[in-house]
This record gives sequence, structure tokens and C-alpha cells, in this order.
Amino acid sequence: MTSSRFGTAADAGRPRRILLLSAVMAGLTALGACAGNQGVVYNKNFTAGYSPDSLAALRTPLLVETFGAPAAGVSQAAVTASTVDGLRASGPRWARLGYSGNPGDAPNPAYRLRFAYGAERSFSRQDFCKTDREPGNVTTDGSTTRTVVALCRGERFVSIAEGSPGQGTDIGSERFSNFVGAIGRQVMPRENPVIENECLFRACD
Repeated sequence: MTSSRFGTAADAGRPRRILLLSAVMAGLTALGACAGNQGVVYNKNFTAGYSPDSLAALRTPLLVETFGAPAAGVSQAAVTASTVDGLRASGPRWARLGYSGNPGDAPNPAYRLRFAYGAERSFSRQDFCKTDREPGNVTTDGSTTRTVVALCRGERFVSIAEGSPGQGTDIGSERFSNFVGAIGRQVMPRENPVIENECLFRACD
């Protein structure tokens, strides 16, 4: 290693490394602040059955069903109402959908959007869209903020996402509304990502 009266070559590179590290830490801090302000969506999955056109063509509101709660001491009706409000405020704009937590507004719905708040580790994603599921028979855990959201068609999900609104969420807050909108936009994108991915490898019309 070379050296001089100004220090070694390693010393010369140290300020640049410190600057780079500082930039990385600042980015992580900003990301953490963003997650803290509006929660975070950390994975999503789609099936070939996802059809944005048929979803956008709904003549009735998209039925929203909730299971569990993101905070203690709130009723299921209040959770559903706040979830619907969040979708209306910041959900996917392209679909021009109406949203309702009242089954009477969407008889025999083609699609249902389900939210499971406080979903425990053993929560069954595969069974989440079963039509016999009721809020009382879907197990949730008040100690976790894990949220599972599924767009259901029949008894299967065509898209599903997971995330967290953060600890101690107030369901009447802007933060909660932003989280609901963000995960709604992820679970209901404009295009079918499965088809998009297939088109990378073959010609598509």
C-alpha cells in the first residue's frame, strides 16, 4: 500500500465511502419515514384469471369485505367503512369503480375485495375467497399488523397482496386511508401482469 505525508491510499478513499454510506442511510431513513406515514405493501401475486376489463365493466359497486381489525377496540362495521373510504379517496382511479361494504348494493357480485387485518402466520391465503367465510370464522391476530388483501372472483383470488398499515393505526387517519389506497392500487392494476410477463417472450396482440 502506498503512503505519503497526506496519508495512505486507503485514507484517500475514506471520505468517498463515508459520503456513500451517508447517502444510503439517508435513503433508508426516508423510506422508513414513508412506510411509517402510510404503511407498506411488501408483496403481491396475480393469476392468469385477472381481467381488468371485466372488473372495470362492473355495473354495481365493488363489494368490500373486512375481517379482523388493524387496531383494538373498533367494530367490524367501522373497519369496513374506513376501508371503503380509503379506497374512494386514494384507490385505483383507472377503474372508476364504486365501492360498498353493504352486500345489498352488490347482489351476486362477480368480484369481491377482501381485507384481512391482523392476519396470523398460519392464515390460509388459498381459502380466503371461499364464499362461506364470515368475519367471525377467519382467524386474525391482534398482535400483528399483517394485512392480506385479495380480489376474489368466485371462490378463488385473481390477485392478492400483503402489507402493513403500521403499529397503532387509527382507522380514521390519513395514514390508514393512504395505506388502503396503496394496497388497493397494487391488488387491482390497470393491466394483467401475468399476460405482460408472457409477452416478453412471445408476440402478443
